[in-house]
Order: sequence, then C-alpha cells, then structure tokens
Amino acid sequence: MKYYKASTKHLCGVWLITCCISIAPFFVHAQSWKWTIGSAITQYQFENSKGYQIDWMKPSSGLHVELAHEHVLLDTVRLISKFSKSAIYFSNRPKLAKSLSYFQYSLGLNYHQLNAIGDVQQIAFSYQTDFVGFSLALGPQYTFYKGWNLGLAGVVMGQQLIAGNQLLSNRYYPLTQDSQFNSFKVFVGYQIELSKAINANVRAFAQVRRTSSLFAPQSPTGKLDMSPMTISMGISLNR
Repeated sequence: MKYYKASTKHLCGVWLITCCISIAPFFVHAQSWKWTIGSAITQYQFENSKGYQIDWMKPSSGLHVELAHEHVLLDTVRLISKFSKSAIYFSNRPKLAKSLSYFQYSLGLNYHQLNAIGDVQQIAFSYQTDFVGFSLALGPQYTFYKGWNLGLAGVVMGQQLIAGNQLLSNRYYPLTQDSQFNSFKVFVGYQIELSKAINANVRAFAQVRRTSSLFAPQSPTGKLDMSPMTISMGISLNR
C-alpha cells in the first residue's frame, strides 16, 4: 500500500531553540560524553481522513545509536570557587542552588531505524527507514545507593529521513520521495536512565526512551504518526 503525500513546513525554529538552550551562559557546568547503542521499536499510527485509527501496522525493531554531551545544570562545587555574579546570586539562595544541582541536560546527535511491518487483505508489506537528527533532554538525576543513579528527563528530538523503502508484495517503493516520511519530524517524550559508577570518570547505564511524533502532515487520506521506544545501554565519560 503506497502512502499518500502531503506538504509540510520545515521547523527550523526547533534548531534555534535548541541552540539557545544549550549555550545559556548563566550556569556553570560539569560535562561528560555519553555513547548509547540499542534497539528502537516503532509503532506506526495511521488516522484516516474520517479520524479513525487504522490498526493493521505492527511494531518492528531497528538500530538506535546516539552520541551526547551532558551537562550539570548548576555545578555547585565549581561555582563556590568563583567570584562571579552568578556565584554570589546562588550563594544567597542555597535551596535554589541545591535543587538545580540535581538537574542535568544533554544535547546529542543520533541515528534511528524507525521500521514497521503489517498486512492487509493477505498482502504483506514492510517499511525500512534510516533517520538522523538531534536530541535534547532535561531532567533530575538522583543518587540512591553506592554509586547507583536514577535519572528522569523530558526529551525533544528532531529527525530527518536519509534513506528508506517500502516493500509491497514483490516491489520496493522509495520513501525518500514520500513527504509523509521525508519531511522534518519533531518527537517529544521522556526517558528513564539507571546508571552505576565504575570509577571516578566512567559510568555505565541502561536507558529506556519513549517518544511520539508531532505536527504530522495532513493529506486527503489521513496522516501518519510514529511512536518509537528505544531500549539501550552505554557508557558516560566525565571530562
């Protein structure tokens, strides 16, 4: 079943917002690099022009890889060694400083295979896609037992299709020519991360991330949304 096509606007403002957040100069940061690899299990969600959900698509798995730069929102250890306006500001507000010191944010580059399979009227088909883009995560992280940390974060991702095909019966159709897939996509959601310190500079972690696409292009036949869940593991290197 070949997909319908629709036009959409490029959401360049998302890139601008991400850059502005990541370079905010008001805070002092501790930094680390995070390498993540795992599996992306994606559910395609179709809604026809009458607003009814089409349920003949089934989730399928693909590769997920990410390299991210993580920062502590407010590093109180480094802050107290400085004599800046921000150091004076937070020294007069210890409760605020302590609260912000629990929060971390990260900006990363990633690769996703957001795939799906299905069948209708005994005709099988599948979708194989390759997306690249960025992610921005922000949330608290808590130490609860002997170097074990639990992190919760909200996530925003921007993804662009670089390759993809639809297999229908014995024929392949390029998804790079289908605007339902090749338009820039924005995803929002959350992630849960459990990590353990190996030594002073290295942490190992496992992560589950759940997101859903927004602003799906509308066409006369309906629209397509994607809801990937990534299950991954990785290491974090402190700088």
